Amino acid sequence: MEPLLPKQLTMITSYTSVLNLPDVPVPSEYTLRGYLPGDEISWAETLQICGFESWNDAKVLNYLTDTDRRKGSRVVEYEGNVVAATFASRRRDTTTDAANPTAQLEGVLDFVVTRPDHGGNGLGKAICTEVARSLVNQGCQTISLRTDDWRLPAIHVYLSLGFKPVMNRSDMPTRWASILKKLKENGRDHTTT
Repeated sequence: MEPLLPKQLTMITSYTSVLNLPDVPVPSEYTLRGYLPGDEISWAETLQICGFESWNDAKVLNYLTDTDRRKGSRVVEYEGNVVAATFASRRRDTTTDAANPTAQLEGVLDFVVTRPDHGGNGLGKAICTEVARSLVNQGCQTISLRTDDWRLPAIHVYLSLGFKPVMNRSDMPTRWASILKKLKENGRDHTTT
């Protein structure tokens, strides 16, 4: 049998979990808000700093051409720059008939980023909460995201918000066990999750 190629981790939560999330205020020197023209430059810089090197301001603008994505996405501003952000995307549940207008919509948190020098201020948790709420308000029944094994601080945030790992491949239980062990070693125990 051939070894499995690397695949991003998938996590999911339900709209009821999102509705029960407490408010997550940001420190007073930060502003949590929707996208404004001009944000694309520092948003792209933040994406690049966080490991998404292929992003530039044109790519951010192109990704925001979807009206619902533009409306639901959130940024955190600090001294005129985007220091944390995530896009809000939606897709039809592939297990339902795409021609059915009542097919469930799945909300997606895309490219969640916080500049490392602004970590530890609850910014990721705040933007994820706000975007998840926006997606639920648009009728999404579930909210999902994809992430990488090495993004431990982000995974900690997602788990604390009630996102659950999706075991969609045979390698996932082992990978998740390793992630949870590393988080526990760093004082972020989610083994009872």
